[in-house]
Amino acid sequence: MDRSMDLLKKIMDICAYRQKILASNIANVDTPNYKAKDIDFQAELKKALESNEISYSIIEAPTTMPNRDGNTVNIEIEMTKLTETHLLYNTAVQLLSTRIRMLKDAIKGGR
Repeated sequence: MDRSMDLLKKIMDICAYRQKILASNIANVDTPNYKAKDIDFQAELKKALESNEISYSIIEAPTTMPNRDGNTVNIEIEMTKLTETHLLYNTAVQLLSTRIRMLKDAIKGGR
């Protein structure tokens, strides 16, 4: 229908996937030798726009020093990433809702 709606859908898909990865990191905060994971949002969005194929490349999250047990999860960083991703997702939802409402109004003949 509209390229902007497709873009917003892809942003929401990537955000939802990233939320799962970040939640997994938080769940494994006390797991010895667990390496925090993430995705490169910009690279994933570019890849999603260039093709309709859905496949995410999970990377080891850049971090500060590992804990004594080898775990690289920093709960403050993970919570910040989680909040950032949540805000981006909600923004995409609001923009998509606005776009749909505009299309409905246009179909009904405007107001």
